Amino acid sequence: MDSKEQEFKPNIDDLEAKKDIKGLIKALKHEDHIVRKQAAVSLKKVGNESAVEALIEALNYEKWEDKYTVLIAVRENAAEALGKIGDKRAIEPLIKALFEDTDEEVRWKAAAALGKIGDPLAVEPLIHALNDKSWTVRRNVTISLGDLGDERAFDFILKSMNDKDWHVRKYAAVALGKIGDERAIDPLMKALNDEDGDVRWKSIIALGNIGTSAVEPLLKAFETDNWQTKSRVAEVLGKIGDKRAVSPLIQTLNNKNQNKYVRGRIIEALGKIGDERAVEPLIKALDDKYIYVRLKAENALDTIKTKGTGSWIVHYENGEISFDYPHSWEIIETTDEKKVIKGGVANNAINFSINRLEEAEDIKVEEFSGILKNVFLMQNSKIISEMEFKAKDMDAIILVGENPHKVSLTKIMIIAFKKKDLLFYLWFAGEHENFELFNEDIDFIVDSFHIQNS
Repeated sequence: MDSKEQEFKPNIDDLEAKKDIKGLIKALKHEDHIVRKQAAVSLKKVGNESAVEALIEALNYEKWEDKYTVLIAVRENAAEALGKIGDKRAIEPLIKALFEDTDEEVRWKAAAALGKIGDPLAVEPLIHALNDKSWTVRRNVTISLGDLGDERAFDFILKSMNDKDWHVRKYAAVALGKIGDERAIDPLMKALNDEDGDVRWKSIIALGNIGTSAVEPLLKAFETDNWQTKSRVAEVLGKIGDKRAVSPLIQTLNNKNQNKYVRGRIIEALGKIGDERAVEPLIKALDDKYIYVRLKAENALDTIKTKGTGSWIVHYENGEISFDYPHSWEIIETTDEKKVIKGGVANNAINFSINRLEEAEDIKVEEFSGILKNVFLMQNSKIISEMEFKAKDMDAIILVGENPHKVSLTKIMIIAFKKKDLLFYLWFAGEHENFELFNEDIDFIVDSFHIQNS
């Protein structure tokens, strides 16, 4: 190889942008170790089946590589890339890396990659890797075994519930929930006394994933005096939706001394279960002194009213725009050419409008963003974030700000959509707490919005 070829360094960013896999494979074998690392990182993003053999070669560990830290990064990224590509040719090399590589980050990324590929051949090796000295490896082995969901791993994951590291115990609980075996109920119940809060929370979720057979144990756990555990158990009981939970939930809701967040979660759960026995206590909750509880009650009642009466989704279309919205939102069509729609939810906890900009053919969405930012500044409002994106066949931008003049800080969100000569912007305003409550509704409206062909 002549000196010119030795000195040549490929432009990895350019190769990645062009999705030049052959060029990246060549760079993966470059004499400069940093170039190899950059190529491995890029193949992690754009690699496909044609890169598998080269990535397997890059993953292969040799003892002399211990002298070069950057080569560890090459192997790490090669393992990740192989997991993302998902080709089964990588299974044996990844298993080899899981047991033979001296670097724990390579080993845990190999374990994660095996979980992503999802082949049962990896189950037995992953089970053996639960004995790895590194907790990061054991954690990712546990995650992968949970993703694989193979019954052969059940007893071994169960043992991991007693691992000395809480990260491993946490993901052992997650894995048991994914496998869904009823034998996990008692160990998961014991884990509700774990010293780590994350382990306790993931154990509650796992019990919920096991389903109706876990309802009675969860109701027992619901008797705790710990408000955080109580609220999380209520949340999971709502997701399961078993009516055995209704009476205990109502009884606790009627206790006004309960933490407001516990009552809020109970109300949510009752709404999801949808039993009519909850209607009267939920109506009483509409007079609660906390707006958080009142809003939850209003939403829960609305949910119960619609159960069994058809879809909760309402579709709006006027020839220019269309969108879907939860029927709990009040949507009013106006005669104003600029403000097409106005409305809100929960007695204007969130105010909402859809506005039309006239003569928008020559205005780009980013230019409109500049206009909006000037309006924000004139009102002494603070811009928190902005982001441009593509939505179907429309250019779009989202601006989030807050108005400091109010007694309670008002959050403002504006999402502008441009298609050909039409520009519409959705405007939402309310307190930060209310945005958190109705975040899913807002996302639903925004995601479904479309400017029709002009």
